[in-house]
Amino acid sequence: MEGMERMERPAPLTPELNEVFLLRLKETRQSLGFGDSKVEIRFEGLNVEADAQVGLRTPPTLLNVTLNTMQELTESLRPSSTNKKPIRILNGLTGVIKPSRMTLILGPPGSGKSTFLRALSKKLDPAFKISGKVTFNEQELKPSTSEQLCMYVSQHDLHHAEMTVRDTLNFSSHMFGTNKAFEILSGVPGTERASTNKLAPEIDELLEATSCGEGSNLTTNYILKLLGLEDCANIIVGDEMRRGISGGQKKRVTIGEMLISLARSFFMDDISTGLDSSTTYMIVKFLRQIAHIMDTTMVISLIQPSAETFELFDDIILLCKGQIVYQGRRENILEFFEFMGFKCPDRKNIADFLQEVTSKMDQEQYWKDNQREYQYVSVEKFAESFCCYYLDQHLEDKQHIIGGYTKSVRTIATSENYRISNWKVFKACFSREVLLLKMNSPVHIFKSIQIMILALVTMTLFLRTNMDHHSIAGGNKFIGAIFTGVVIVNFNGMTELAMIVKRLPVFYKQRELMLLPGWALLFSIYILSIPLTLIETGIWTSLTYFVIGYAPSATRFFQQYLAFLSVHQMSMGLFRLIAAIGKTQMMANTLGTAALISIYILAGFVLSRDDIQPWLKWGYWSSPLTYGQNAVALNEFLDERWNKKMYDNSNETIGEVFLRSRGLLTQWHWYWISIGALAGFSLIFNILTIFALEYSYNPYKHKVTASTDVADLQLNGKDNEQQGDGRVSTPLPFQPLNLVFQHISYYVDMPKGMKKDGNGKRLQLLRDVSGAFRPGILTALMGITGAGKTTLLDVLAGRKTGGYIEGNISISGYPKKQEAFARISGYCEQTDIHSPFLTVHESLHLSAWLRLPSHVEQHDRNMFVEEVMCLVELLPLKKAIVGLPGAHGLSAEQRKRLSIAVELVASPSIIFMDEPTTGLDARAAAIVMRTVRKTVDTGRTVVCTIHQPSIEIFEAFDELLLMKSGGQLIYSGPLGPFSQTMINYFEAIPGVPKIRKGQNPATWMLDITSTIIEYNQHIDYAGIYRNSSLYRDNMDMVEDLSKRRPNLEEPHFLTTCRLSFKVQCLACLWKQNRSYWKNPEHNIVRFATTVTTSLLFGVVFWQIGSKMTKEQDIFNVLGIMYGSALFLGFANASIVQPVVGTERTVLYRERAAGMYSTLPSAIAQVAIEIPYIIVQVLIFSSTVYTMAGFQLVVSKFLWFVLFMLLSFFYFTLFGMMAVALTPIQDVAALLSFLIFIIWNLFSGFMLPRKLIPTWWRWYYWANPAAWTIYGLLFSQLGDRVELIQIPGGSDQSIKEFLEDYLGVESTYFPIIVTLHFGIIVLFFILFVVGIKHLNFQKK
Repeated sequence: MEGMERMERPAPLTPELNEVFLLRLKETRQSLGFGDSKVEIRFEGLNVEADAQVGLRTPPTLLNVTLNTMQELTESLRPSSTNKKPIRILNGLTGVIKPSRMTLILGPPGSGKSTFLRALSKKLDPAFKISGKVTFNEQELKPSTSEQLCMYVSQHDLHHAEMTVRDTLNFSSHMFGTNKAFEILSGVPGTERASTNKLAPEIDELLEATSCGEGSNLTTNYILKLLGLEDCANIIVGDEMRRGISGGQKKRVTIGEMLISLARSFFMDDISTGLDSSTTYMIVKFLRQIAHIMDTTMVISLIQPSAETFELFDDIILLCKGQIVYQGRRENILEFFEFMGFKCPDRKNIADFLQEVTSKMDQEQYWKDNQREYQYVSVEKFAESFCCYYLDQHLEDKQHIIGGYTKSVRTIATSENYRISNWKVFKACFSREVLLLKMNSPVHIFKSIQIMILALVTMTLFLRTNMDHHSIAGGNKFIGAIFTGVVIVNFNGMTELAMIVKRLPVFYKQRELMLLPGWALLFSIYILSIPLTLIETGIWTSLTYFVIGYAPSATRFFQQYLAFLSVHQMSMGLFRLIAAIGKTQMMANTLGTAALISIYILAGFVLSRDDIQPWLKWGYWSSPLTYGQNAVALNEFLDERWNKKMYDNSNETIGEVFLRSRGLLTQWHWYWISIGALAGFSLIFNILTIFALEYSYNPYKHKVTASTDVADLQLNGKDNEQQGDGRVSTPLPFQPLNLVFQHISYYVDMPKGMKKDGNGKRLQLLRDVSGAFRPGILTALMGITGAGKTTLLDVLAGRKTGGYIEGNISISGYPKKQEAFARISGYCEQTDIHSPFLTVHESLHLSAWLRLPSHVEQHDRNMFVEEVMCLVELLPLKKAIVGLPGAHGLSAEQRKRLSIAVELVASPSIIFMDEPTTGLDARAAAIVMRTVRKTVDTGRTVVCTIHQPSIEIFEAFDELLLMKSGGQLIYSGPLGPFSQTMINYFEAIPGVPKIRKGQNPATWMLDITSTIIEYNQHIDYAGIYRNSSLYRDNMDMVEDLSKRRPNLEEPHFLTTCRLSFKVQCLACLWKQNRSYWKNPEHNIVRFATTVTTSLLFGVVFWQIGSKMTKEQDIFNVLGIMYGSALFLGFANASIVQPVVGTERTVLYRERAAGMYSTLPSAIAQVAIEIPYIIVQVLIFSSTVYTMAGFQLVVSKFLWFVLFMLLSFFYFTLFGMMAVALTPIQDVAALLSFLIFIIWNLFSGFMLPRKLIPTWWRWYYWANPAAWTIYGLLFSQLGDRVELIQIPGGSDQSIKEFLEDYLGVESTYFPIIVTLHFGIIVLFFILFVVGIKHLNFQKK
C-alpha cells in the first residue's frame, strides 16, 4: 500500500555502514575458517528453442482447441504434419561471467533476457529445447548444490498474501539455513570489535538494530534493513482483494526472499519494476557491495536503469533477438558502438541508447560516421562485428570474455554450515503452516460453524422421537440419517480443494527456487489437519448421535466417531490429490465434482449394490464412501436393539434383514475392514499427492516464458508504414477541464501488525495535500516508493473503497461528482486488469464503443482505435489473447501498453496514469510518453506517476508534484527549461548536494529527497516547502482555479454511462460471447464433464427404468433423479465461479470507468451461459434418458429436458450469486457447499417429504432441488399403475407408492414448474444486487 510508513522512522542503513558491516562479516568468517568459494560461470553454444503454434489454429477458440487436441491425439499414434514450428529464443551464446563482479543484462522486450537468466541458473522449463553448456567453475551444476551456488530472482511477485513481510523472509532464511548466519558477529565481544575496527560503534548499532524487533533472526532483520522494509515488516503482503504492502515493496520482498539465501551467485530478473530510481540505485549499490566484498557473482537484468545505476555495474551483456551484441566492461561499451559508427548524445542515458541503437526504427538518429552513408545495421551484423573485429583489436576484453579459467577461483564446495537437514525443512514448513492456519482461522471457524449448523439441521430432521428401531420402515430413516452424515463429513473436506489450489503458484516457485519438497508441505498440512478433523467430526458426532437416537452405547458412539474421522481424513486426502492434479481452480473444481459423482453414485445408497451391473461391481468396492457408509451402518444395525427376529421361524434379525435389503454388508468384521480401507485410501491419496507435488509440471512457468519471449519478437523490425506516423488524425470532441484539490488528507484503520506498536487507531497516508492539474499541462507526480502517489491518484479519481478522506476536490470550479467525473476522466491503474480471453483489438474496441460519445460513427471509432494501437505499437499484437498475469497471454510490458491504450481510446478530458512506463524498456517508454505528450497538446489534463524517467521523459513534463514518505507534499510547481526551476529550488536548501554535470535531474531529485539524506542532513523538506514562496504561489493558483468560469457549465449527466441500457447490454453480451468462445478451459472442461457424467449415469443406471417390480426399483429411479437434479448442476456452479470471480475484478475497473452499469454486465454474464447450458442438457438428457430405459414417449422426454434445463440454469445462477455475495472464492465455495448440503438433506431423497418432521417441511417447499426431483419423478412415473412388492407390507401400484410414501402427487405439479422460474429470477436478482452493492475490492 502506497504511503505505508511509520510516524517515527528508525535510522536507515547507509552504504558506508553496510560496507563496514560486510567487511567485518567477511573477516570474521575467514578467521573462523568459513571461507567462501568464488563462482565463475561459463556458457558455450547456448541455444534455446520453443515450439509455437502457427496457422489458423493458433487462437484458442473452442473449435481450435478441440481440433488441436484431436490432432495431438492422432500425432501421438502416428507422426504427421504439425501446426507447431520451433522458434529460436537464444542463438549460440558463448561467454564468461567473472566472480566478484556485477553484470548488467540489457535488451529490449523479447530479446531473451529472462530465458538467458533461467538457462544460466538451470531454472529453464524442460518444455524448452536447450543445447550448449553452462558450467560453474568448469563443473556442471548439481541439484544438491544449486541453492548454495546460484539463486534466481523472478520478475513475478508471488507470495502468500496472508503472511507478513517478516514471516515471508523468515521462512526463506530457514529453508536456506541462513537464519543463524550472522550469529558469529553478534557473538564477538564488543571490546574485540573495537580493537579491530574504528567503526565498531556503528557495527554495534547495526547489530543492535538487526537484533531488535520480533524474533532473533539477524539475517532477516539485516535484509529488511538492507531493502528498506523494516517499516512494513509486520504488514501482510496482501493481494488484489485485501490491502497490504505496495507494489514496490512486494518487489523488494521478492528480492529479499532470494537474497537471504546468501548464495554464491545471483541471477535477478527485472528487479526494478515498481521501484523509483532512488530506491533502485540504493538497492543495486548494496548488491554491488555484496558482490565485491563477499566475492559474490551478480547478474541482473534491468529495463530502465538510470545513469547512476548503470555506472554501478562492472560488466554489460547486451542482448537482442537472442544474440549477444556486446559483452565486456561497462566503460568500453560506447567505444564499440563508435567503432560501428554510432555515438551516444551527451545528455542521453547510455542504457537507453544501447537499447535503441539496435532498433530499426531508432537507429538512424545515432549515426555519426560522416564518411559513410547510413545503412541499417542488423543485430546479426553487430554480433558478427563484435566477435570478429572488435575483440581482435581489444585483447584485454577478449581475455576478459573468453579467456582462461580464473586460477584464484576455488573448486565448488557446498557450505556445510548452511545445508539443512530434512528435519529442519519440515520444521520450517510446519511453522509456516501453523502461521497460515492462524491467518486463515476465519475459514476454519466458518467450517466448524458450518458443520455445527448442518448437525443441528440433521438432528432435528431425524429427531429420535420420530425414529423407530423395530421395523424396516424405521430402518429407512436411520439409513437416511447415516448416509447424510457420511456425505456431509465427506463434503466438508472439499474446502481443502480451493485452499490448496490457491497455494500452488507459490509452492511451484518455492519448489523450483528453494528446492521445497512436496512431502514437507504435505506432511505439515496433514499433521495440522488431524486436530481440525477431530474437532469437526467431534462436533458432528456429539451433536447428532444421541439426538437422532443411535444405539445408546458409549462403545458404539466412539466407533461411529472413529468411522466419521476416517471418512473426513480420506476426503481431505482425496481433495488434496485432486487439487495437486488439477492445478487450476477450474480444473480442480471439475475433477473434484467428477470424483464426487463417481464415488457417490457407486457407494450403494443412490443405487443398491444388488442392482449395480455385475461388470461394474469393482466400482462399488473402489468407492471410499462404500466403506464409510458400511462402517457407520454396521455400527448401528448390528447393535443389540436391532436383534429382534424378523420372523418367528427365521434366524435373521431386523438389522441384518434391513442391511441385506439395502445391499449393505452384514458381518461385523467388515466394520474394521472398512476402517482399514478408509485409512488405506487416505494414505494412498496423500502419497499420490506428494508425487503430484514433486513431479507435476508448473502450469504457469512454460506459458509465461513462451508467451513473453516468443511473442515479443513480433515487436521488433516492423516497418514504419505498419506502425503509423504517430499522429491521431481523427478529431474527437472534448471539454478542457482543470482539477483542483485542497487540503486532502486520507486515513485508514491501523493495520493489525502496527497496532501493537501504539500508533493509534488510524494511519494517515496523505497529509494536507493541495494542488491543481490544468488543461494542456503534463504533470508528473513523483516520490520515493511508499510516498503515497497511488493513494493520491485513487483519492482524486474516486477509486478508494475504504478509508477516510478529508478536503475538497473541484472540477473547473464545480464540486466533483463521481457519477459525472467517471464519464470525463480516464484512469490507467498500476495493476493491469483486463478480460483475459479478449484479444487486444477486442479490448480496445469495447472501451471505445462504450466510452466515446454515441454520435461518433463506427467507422471513425474503428479508425481511432487503429491509430491508438499504432501509437503504442500494439498493431502486431492485434489478435493476441490478453491472458492472465503470470499465467499466459501478454507479457507485463505489453499489458501495460494495453492499459494505456484502453484509456486513450476513450478520449477523456482528464487522464490519470499510475506508473505508465513501469515494466517498459526505454524505447517503449519513450513511445508511450510521446503519445501522452501529444494527448496533452490537444488540451487535455494529464497527470502521471512515474518512477524511473530518463532525462528526455522527465523533461517532457511541464510541472511536478513531489511527495515524501508519509504522504506530504515537498514540491509543487513548474520544472522549467532543462528542469532548472526545480533544481534551483532544491539547491537553495542548505545541505543539499549540487547536481552533477550531465546527471539526470529526476534521479538527483529523488536521491536528495531520500530518507537517508533527509535523516543525515536533518532536513525537513515538507516544512521548508510550506514556508516557501512556491507554496504560497501554489495556494494562490489553487484558489484562483477553484472559481467558476462564466461561460463554463457544470459537467452534469443523467447517467454514469454514455450509452443507452440497450447498447450496454449488446456490448456486454458481445464481450462475453468473445470471451467464452476463447475460454476452452471453461467450456471444453464442462462439456467433457457432461459427456463423461452422462455416460457414467447411463452405465451405472443401465435400464433401471424398464423394470418396476419391487420397492427398491423405485428407490433406484429416485436415485437417478436425485443424481440428475443435483450433481451435474452443482458441477456447473463450481465451474462458473472462477470465471465470475475473474470478471468481477474486471467489472470493478470498467464500471468505475463509466463503461457500463452493473445490470447489463450481469444480464450478459447470465445470457451467455444459456446456449452452452442448452447443449449440456441435450447431451445429458439424450444419453441418460435412453440408457436408463425410461419410456420412449415424446412428452415425457420433453418434461425431462425441461426440468434438467431449469435445474442447470438455477444451479449456474446459484454459483454466480455465491461469488457476488462473498469477498473471495474460498468463502464462495464454503457457502455453496453449505447450501448444497442443505438442499441434499431436504431434497426428498434422504428422507421423503411425508417423513420430514412438520417443523422442517416448509423447507422442502423452499428447496429448488426438491422441486426438480419432484418434477422428474412425477413426469416419468406419475401415471404408472403397475404393482410393486413392498417388504413387510402389501403390494402397491407405483402411483400409490409415490403418493403414500414419497408424497409425489399431481396436485402440486403446476406449482413445482412455476417455482422453478421463480427461483431463477430470485437468484438473478441476488446476483445483480451482490455485484452492484458489495464491493469487496480493498483500495
